[in-house]
Amino acid sequence: MKKEYNYYCPTCSASLNVKNNVVLTVRKENGDSGIVFLDSELGDYTKVNSSSIKLEKGEIVQLFCPVCHKNLLCLPDYNLARLVMKDKDGENLTVLFSVKYGEESTYLMKNDKIHSKFGRHKQEIDFESLSLCK
Repeated sequence: MKKEYNYYCPTCSASLNVKNNVVLTVRKENGDSGIVFLDSELGDYTKVNSSSIKLEKGEIVQLFCPVCHKNLLCLPDYNLARLVMKDKDGENLTVLFSVKYGEESTYLMKNDKIHSKFGRHKQEIDFESLSLCK
């Protein structure tokens, strides 16, 4: 049975779940923008849908909250976006994931440390810079 995770904007705390998807606004380098639906299951990269924009593998995109429109980029790491996820006990966890379309790398952080890594492109990342992620 598939687990259901609840995701929130780290800025405005808006819920980003639509059924079993996380809905985000995406903008390409050329300025084209639209909506993207990501599978809410951590590590499931098989279902990324967008009816309003065509994305190419390897393309770097910007991701935004569809409610407050804040950029979800995890600074100072310009390759990761950040969301808040509530676990089954209601604890807020941080989810970091690649902004390169087709790159499968997701990190679940708990207490400012990497708790779990997902995806075939996951790598060692600098824990100190992640603790600065704003």
